[in-house]
Amino acid sequence: MKYIEPKFDPALLNATPEEKLGYFQRKLIGHPHLEQAYHLALDSIEFAAKGEVVAIVGPTGVGTTQLGKKLWREFRDVATTVDESGQVVPFVPTIGVEAPNQAGRIDPDYWKRLLAETLRRGGDLLIDRKVYVPPSEFVLTHPIPYADPLKRGIDTLIRATASMLEQRQTKVLLINQAERLFPESDPSGCVRSQQILMDLAAQTKTRFVLIGGYQLVRASCARNNWLRRQHTVHFRRYDRNNKQEYGYFVRSLTNLLASMPTQQRLVSLSEAGSMQLYICTVGCIGTLKKILLLAFQHALRTGEAITEEFILQFATHNIVALEIAKEARMGEHLLMDVTSVEVERILDAGMPPPDADGAAAVPASKPHPKSPGGGQGFNGRRRIGERKSSRDPVGGRDVTQPN
Repeated sequence: MKYIEPKFDPALLNATPEEKLGYFQRKLIGHPHLEQAYHLALDSIEFAAKGEVVAIVGPTGVGTTQLGKKLWREFRDVATTVDESGQVVPFVPTIGVEAPNQAGRIDPDYWKRLLAETLRRGGDLLIDRKVYVPPSEFVLTHPIPYADPLKRGIDTLIRATASMLEQRQTKVLLINQAERLFPESDPSGCVRSQQILMDLAAQTKTRFVLIGGYQLVRASCARNNWLRRQHTVHFRRYDRNNKQEYGYFVRSLTNLLASMPTQQRLVSLSEAGSMQLYICTVGCIGTLKKILLLAFQHALRTGEAITEEFILQFATHNIVALEIAKEARMGEHLLMDVTSVEVERILDAGMPPPDADGAAAVPASKPHPKSPGGGQGFNGRRRIGERKSSRDPVGGRDVTQPN
């Protein structure tokens, strides 16, 4: 059993239930995988070449949305600038949008909705309606062309978006739930999404950051040109087969439990309870926070004591955890890198002779042993989206670990 020392202002014990719940809801735990993914994303945004796209991928519930909000806060504050006429230039340094839902098909109307929302977030108030303004009060602050998404073509909207991003000097455009742009049932729609994103990235100085699940990785594999123009940041779950990673998970769990401002809080945590919470969350801190928030809300309303058994009542069903676990393992496998020895072997061997159909025969590769867990992949290989700390540290920044 591990004692949980409270980590909140004792004055919060006298606060209202709404205030207590709000405090815990806003509480963010800086854990190693979040900090590593954050700094890798910053490096990709800062140093990637023009026209390249940054993709942040991870399993469901790992916290990619929180990472996107953290990046948005990083770039949102910028000093205002005054032009030659003395007017304040309306900068919008970062824009955050969510990819709309789709019925398995990406058509021009889908992108019209997404581009219209981007223009609205960027401050183009005339994107979908005309507003009468007396001529004496009308001042054109930027040459963004008017484009009605209901009447104009997709090309007009793309030009309007590119112009808006340039005039607003937008540095980062964050698209959450970006896997919706690449439905597996619509290969042509995936190509359309890739092409529009690459065109906009090439026409502007804005860095496009896609935040979503591992479906973004499958879309990358489908088109080599897209993969070459994309930087992938892997926001991983914690692997219990790695002792250090499992320790990080338990430490984050303990810190969250210690941040519940109530006398009904859990005062000690058992090894069995930690493992049960790990399994039902598949090692994802975002899912863990959601479960604890539901349990805390219920306890504040009913006055029940918060125990391990009480918390586990709010865990996801095993069938849901099973699907998330399958998704996580699939994505981790897709992002597993190859060794330089394999590349050297292909270079030395040259292309194999063509088969009877005229296509080059691909030799069958030997099966690899399972990943030993942690930051290393098959045969000691690193995953894509990670770095070897002894060779290329993450931007010279220290990773803040949870207390």
